[in-house]
Amino acid sequence: MSMAELVAAGAPELPDGWFYRVAYDRVGLKVKIRERRTFGSRSHAYAWVYEEDHDDALSAIVDACRRVHARMTDELERREKAQAAGQFIGDHDPRRSRVQQTRT
Repeated sequence: MSMAELVAAGAPELPDGWFYRVAYDRVGLKVKIRERRTFGSRSHAYAWVYEEDHDDALSAIVDACRRVHARMTDELERREKAQAAGQFIGDHDPRRSRVQQTRT
């Protein structure tokens, strides 16, 4: 099944160079979001496929694609917020006009 067929069935679209991988793990089916690299690919997030909750295999896979996409999106937003907050690291002393960086 191609990415276009998954998206047509209801899976969220991924940026260029990213793809879904459906594979068996030790316990069952998993859907992973992966990013192509020069050599191989890198996994960003995964979700288990719950076949018993759906009438057919395609809807179970699409559901897992939606869940893993939501998980990845939440994680990326959390990282962006943490990076934005990182600009405030340091001492904010009212007696000095500049922020002094602290060492940890």
